[in-house]
Amino acid sequence: MEVEFNTSRSKSYKDAISSFPNVWNEDLLIMHHYLAPKANTTIVELGAGSGFFSTVISKEIGSNGKLIVVDPSLEQMLPLINNPHFNNIEFYCETAENFVVPQNDKIDQVWSRGAFHHVKNKEKVLRELARSAVPGAKCCILDIFTHNSVAKFFDSYIAHACTTGHEVSFLSRDYAQSLCKNTGWKFMELIDIELKWEFNSKEDIGVFLGTLLSLKPEYAHSDTLAVAEDILGISQRGELFYLNWPMTLLIAQKDY
Repeated sequence: MEVEFNTSRSKSYKDAISSFPNVWNEDLLIMHHYLAPKANTTIVELGAGSGFFSTVISKEIGSNGKLIVVDPSLEQMLPLINNPHFNNIEFYCETAENFVVPQNDKIDQVWSRGAFHHVKNKEKVLRELARSAVPGAKCCILDIFTHNSVAKFFDSYIAHACTTGHEVSFLSRDYAQSLCKNTGWKFMELIDIELKWEFNSKEDIGVFLGTLLSLKPEYAHSDTLAVAEDILGISQRGELFYLNWPMTLLIAQKDY
């Protein structure tokens, strides 16, 4: 994960989000609905990237809450680190596997969106989080699972088109349940989420994906658009275009 999100890929990721700020509005709704951050709580966010969810969570937990952000890319986190408005965020610039919850912290919730498939030792990470989680703490991991068509998109195209490659391990339904049992979390449910990312034009979809995923220059945006349409599907409503981006939400609870 440290190698993949090097400076160049981190920059392209930030460029994509800044150029298309509304593309993940549905993802944000999912976070609000299922995680539902509350004031005065302590939340761990794994793989925060450039802080798309972090800024919202920070505001909702308030000045007496704490958001612990874990991400290996300092390049992506710097704007958030340097922003004085988010003084309830504690930053850990390291991989999830190397993160150790501070001794005096008690975790109320865990949130991770689109990053957990990068974690190589998933059991170690979830066991460490369970160690400091309060009884009944909620863990919400929204990610790509093996049965999602997004997994095929990454494995068949992005793995060779991305400048850094994309060597990851996607969760299966069965292993997600075993993972919870092995690490001190009570498995609650898996919810397939049919996300749709919104764009003003069809061409924008290729531009966004090519930039977000830091694709090699020989892979034109039009090539990426064609593959995405074939594997994921694209729809149109009125003047807007929607890229299907199905993911699965794992919800677990700390055993009492």
